Amino acid sequence: MLMRSVALLFCVLAAAICLPAAAQNGRWYPEDEPAPALKLKTISDEEIDLAALKGRIVIVNFWTTWCGPCIAEMPSLQALTVKMGPKNVVLIGVNFHESPQKIRDFQAKYNVKFPLLRDAWEEASAAWKVGVLPTTFIVDGNGRLRYRVVGEVDWSTKAVADRLNAIKSKPSSTTTANNTEPKSGVLAIR
Repeated sequence: MLMRSVALLFCVLAAAICLPAAAQNGRWYPEDEPAPALKLKTISDEEIDLAALKGRIVIVNFWTTWCGPCIAEMPSLQALTVKMGPKNVVLIGVNFHESPQKIRDFQAKYNVKFPLLRDAWEEASAAWKVGVLPTTFIVDGNGRLRYRVVGEVDWSTKAVADRLNAIKSKPSSTTTANNTEPKSGVLAIR
């Protein structure tokens, strides 16, 4: 676990130092595979299970309190859920290995309204193959990963809402042959 934490910290620092400012608006990588299991508790001890959220788009955001880009994108994540509505989009924040009190303090300071889960043993971040923070996953209503988003994004933009609406209206490629989104490559939101 310690080696994974050190490796993740190194990746975050390298990304922050090496990426030019224009590249820090997030990179979207198309995916099409079943989402890994995710069953964690909030800091209020409420259990949230991704499998129980089928039928809605779920945004799973891996973050930590010491990550500047994680903090910077929190208000836009909050705005996105208000804009799209809870019947359409569910947002889950998965904190990387911090104490419940540190997460509570963060939640109060930044007025975060969506559930913040605690990945105390880094098992979820390992299962989801998180290497950089923030990393966000878009899971469609069928429980399939549609995007891996690496880095900070302004989630309140029309481009993001359009992308989510397209996912909502178009099933994944395993259920239709008309999916025109590329299987690999990098898409940047502008």
